[in-house]
Formats: sequence, C-alpha cells, structure tokens
Amino acid sequence: MPNNSVGVSVGYATNLAAIIVGGPLLGTTVSFLGFLLRVPKIQDRGYVHLFNTPVYKTIFNVSQNIIVTSSMGLLYIGTGGKIGELYLLQTILILIIGAILNTIIISKLMSILSEQAFIKVWVSNIRGTFASALAVGSMGIIISLAFIGYGYWAVILFFGPLLLARYSFKLYIDMRNLYISTIQALNKSMEAKDPYTSGHASRVEEYAVGLAEFHGLPFNTIEDIKTAAILHDIGKIGIDDSILNKASRLTQDEYAEIMKHPSIGAEIISNVDFLKKVTRMVKHHHERYDGGGYPDGLVGEEIPVEACILAIADAYDAMTSDRPYRDALTKEAALREIEKHAGTQFHPVLAEKFIELMTN
Repeated sequence: MPNNSVGVSVGYATNLAAIIVGGPLLGTTVSFLGFLLRVPKIQDRGYVHLFNTPVYKTIFNVSQNIIVTSSMGLLYIGTGGKIGELYLLQTILILIIGAILNTIIISKLMSILSEQAFIKVWVSNIRGTFASALAVGSMGIIISLAFIGYGYWAVILFFGPLLLARYSFKLYIDMRNLYISTIQALNKSMEAKDPYTSGHASRVEEYAVGLAEFHGLPFNTIEDIKTAAILHDIGKIGIDDSILNKASRLTQDEYAEIMKHPSIGAEIISNVDFLKKVTRMVKHHHERYDGGGYPDGLVGEEIPVEACILAIADAYDAMTSDRPYRDALTKEAALREIEKHAGTQFHPVLAEKFIELMTN
C-alpha cells in the first residue's frame, strides 16, 4: 500500500514566521536555505541531502518551495498585512492558501506518476494536510509574536520546543512507515500462499477507495478501507493450499473451508493493535445484504458500510478476473450482475453508486 500522503514539515513554521517579520523575500530565502541544508533520513535510503539527490528532484522541490512561500508572502501583504506585525486573519488565510497550493503541486506530480485522476489524488491529500498546516502554523505564529515582542533571543528560546515538535513528527512518520511495512509484509505472505491474490488486493483497494470517496466517506474512514482492502483475504493463510490452488470448482466441503477465511483474517489482525479498527471490515466483507452471507449472517444495516463497500469491490474484481474454471466477465456484464443482485447480495445504495462510478 503506497503512502502517497502529503504533509507539512516543521520548516513551515519558520517560513511563516519569516514572512510575518521580514516579508516575502525573507520568507522565501529561509525556505530556500532550509531546503538546501536539510538532511532527512528516509526509510530504505538513509540520509538524503543535496548531493545524493537527482538534480531534477532538487529543481522540482526548490521550485515548489519558492512558489508556495513567495505566494504566501505576497498574499499576506496584498490582503493588508504589514511586515513586522502579526495580522491573524491574513495569517490564517495564507496558511490555508499555502496548504492548498502545496497539495496542488504535489498532487499533480503524483497523478502523473501514478496515472490517477488529479482531483482524486488532491482530495485525498488536502484533508490530511490542513490539520498539519494549522498545527505547525500555530508554532510559526508564536515564533513571530516572540520576535516582534522580544527580539532574537526569544526566538532562540522557541527552537527547543520546535525541535521537540520535529522529533515528535519523526516518531509519527517512523510509526507510519512501520505500519505500512507490516501491511505490505502481510500482503506478500498472502500472495505467496494464494497466487490468485497477486494483484487482487490492490485492485480491490482501488475500487473500494473510489466507491468510498464517491459515497462521501470521511478521510480517516477511507484510509481504514485502504488497509482493510489490502488485508481482506489475509485469512486465506489458514486455508489448505490444495483448496486455494484447486483448478476446478470447489466441493461443498471445500467451500465450507474457504468460508472460514474472513473469521481467520479477523482473528489475525485483531491481535495487531493498529489494525484492530479494520477487524470488522475484514470479518464481514462476505456478508450479504439479505442475510445469506457469512460468517455471521448479518442483515442490511447490521453490516458495516465499509464491509459493504469491500464486498462490491471484491465481487467486481472476482467477476472481471480469469479463473481456472471460467473466463473473466466484461466490465458491462459484471456491472449488470451487481445491478441484478442489488438489495439481495449487495447494499442497494452502494451498488447503484458503484455502477454510476464505473459507468461514468
């Protein structure tokens, strides 16, 4: 599961403070020097700096920093803010505009590299960026107030808390990377067990996230759906290889074994603290809206909406993928099947939205 999120570094605080106390030129200079002198530690790459980074990446990142910071500075002055004085409304405005502009630039690059729709990438990123922009921006406001009121020495005193905040950010990023690595490791172990799952989980993730966004679910819920989609078949680790790899249709007894995989998967991830919140999604992604599914035979609104989304995405990918005993259905034929079973197998509203999403 790629981590494509856009965030705001603690350097944003010093850039903002520089804009307020010294104007656009100082803000842009501080941003430029801060980028050139930074030496972050990147997972699997070690310490990254100006001399081991490709030139085109440096040019892009420097350009992005200059565009965002200078735009914030010019907007601060253009809306009535005065250099050397803190105007709260103008400061909040440039924080918001800076976050939007930053995510537009990064999301455009992501959309080109990932071949995804720009608006989809941008919406996914902007929600998470606002919170970090406001949090880090508040430190910039405090630093600027300290400088305006007490001078350089007061600013120096604030660098302790700022460095502590940076360390906290690093711990969060490290935790996030560990989280992603764990999910990827679980997914790889599942793919090694069942060749059919190779690519299946990532496609289910794509369909499920698309439907969740189209349905208007919150950002955090969509992030959980991403995780659940990757891990929805993890319980197949506990199913015998001869059943998983059988080239013909399963017998009734064999199918009964396969039906155990949602419960096995839920049991596995319930023992991992940061995965517990997706346990019910994984456990109930084979429930039917009419109550005829498994493992618990839940009916209608008893089924978590996230599990209903996974059920549609999972079924669609299964129908449009080749199996040893049948050829893949066309997109149109698979959507007709979903329409046919809306209200019985699938959540009726979500089924309708999925058809609309895939058709348009």
